[in-house]
Formats: sequence, C-alpha cells, structure tokens
Amino acid sequence: MEPRRSSGVDILHGTKLAQTFRPYRASDLGRRVRLLWQGAEYRAAAARRLWEGKLTVTGNRIARFAPVNFLNPERIVRETAAGTALSWSSVTTGNLAGIDLWLDEAHAGTLGIATNIVSGTVDLAVLADNTVTFDGGGLGRQLSVYRLPEAGFSHHLTLDHAVTFAGGSDLPVCLRVTQADGHQAWSSPIYLIA
Repeated sequence: MEPRRSSGVDILHGTKLAQTFRPYRASDLGRRVRLLWQGAEYRAAAARRLWEGKLTVTGNRIARFAPVNFLNPERIVRETAAGTALSWSSVTTGNLAGIDLWLDEAHAGTLGIATNIVSGTVDLAVLADNTVTFDGGGLGRQLSVYRLPEAGFSHHLTLDHAVTFAGGSDLPVCLRVTQADGHQAWSSPIYLIA
C-alpha cells in the first residue's frame, strides 16, 4: 500500500490524480484520525454497497468519535467496547462515509479495521501526515486512514498547478474538493485539445 497525502483539493488529469492540495500543514495535525470508506461495485444508479465494519484501537484510547457523511438515519456507529472498539453499518453508492476519532494520544497504538469489503491494520505511530489506503476493488472502492487537524481548518486555499500535456488525445483537467463533512464538489472539466 502506497502512502499518499489526504484530500482537500484534488486535481485530476482525466481519471488520474495529478496533485492534492490541503488547507492545513502537517504541523496542524494532532489526535484526530479519519477512517473513510468509499466507492461502488459497478456503475449504475442503484449500485449500493453495504459496508459493515469493526474498528479496534490497541495501545491507545478513543476519547470521542463522530460519524462522517452517514446519510441514512438507520445506519449508525456504535461503541462496542468503551474507548477501544466501534462497529458500524453504512451504505455508499460511489460517495464516501466514515468516522472521525479523537484519540487520547496522537501517535500511539494501532488501529485494526475489519469490514466485509477490505480489512487492514494501521500503525498510528508512523501514520504522520500520510494516508494509508486499502484497495477494495470495484469502482474506486477503498478504505483510507489519515490525520486531520483536531478542530476546523481554513476554508480558503490558493493553489498553482502546471499541466504537462503531450498531446495525442484530449485531456480533461478538473478539480475535486472534499469538505471536512465528507461532501464533495467537482468543477467542470477544462479540456486540453490535441
């Protein structure tokens, strides 16, 4: 699994992620860790994917937690062992959902994650400002773990991006913005024509 930067504003060249800009610095990160699952099994309006999962923290404790982008009121996150374990049931249809954890210690312990799609373990001591991603197949179906600032962060971001275009075919370039609450906004593509 290849670490990558967590999302804020992504620039895509076609379907390829070219660059990510974040509205915070690595020094802003603390005890808040986000677990995020996303994607679909296939392309269709009714391509719902049920995510059932369990999370266990060892060598640390969960001070508090909050669901991210849980849109179905019957789907919830439950604490199954005080301060150390959660379970959930969630649905994605190409979108994303997750859980924010505020831990007692920022860089201690491990996070064990088991879902019906993909599972893995994350060493919180080495997570730093990277994203650990576990591929779940399908259309962008994956599980990601990364750090966020403990409180809100800037709503403003200025960025510069240079596009290298070799020609041969048209290249659509677009922006994808992921808000702190998990909602996403996309720009219309700007096409570079060969």
